[in-house]
Amino acid sequence: NIFMEQINSVSPIFWASSILITGALFAIFWTLDALQHKELVHIDITENELKTHRIILLTSMLMELSLIAMFWFPIEALPFFIALLFTRTAHEFMDELKYHMDRCSMYETMLHLAMWISVLANTVLMFMWGFFTQYIGLCDLHPSFLVCAFTIFVVIMRIGYKEWKR
Repeated sequence: NIFMEQINSVSPIFWASSILITGALFAIFWTLDALQHKELVHIDITENELKTHRIILLTSMLMELSLIAMFWFPIEALPFFIALLFTRTAHEFMDELKYHMDRCSMYETMLHLAMWISVLANTVLMFMWGFFTQYIGLCDLHPSFLVCAFTIFVVIMRIGYKEWKR
């Protein structure tokens, strides 16, 4: 199969580097967006919008877990990944269309655009590497990749926690 040959020919360094870059970009854009929310939270963000943000957070974290599970159980994790991706994406659309279209400045709109492009690119990269190869080569990478991944994970978890508590 030509597709699988092409997937298997991609270097683990490419997969890991691309995932780290898109993850870091998402963390940067989400940090800037969270700073915007901090200013708006007592002015213009309703309880329903916060509920939508929490659903996005929860489904995102569960979806990441399904991507990690593909290391061991790619077929079993697939239906959960698909369901969580659709659920998260639907709530992202609702959030953007219902709460952000009229309120957001061009700056915040561009932050959202950059966030969703970087997180969706990250999701596709993790899916391709995880589902098709079970992250082949991951364990052979230099430990600096894991340190970077852990750092990005901590930053994203910290932002998520603060966003959840708003």
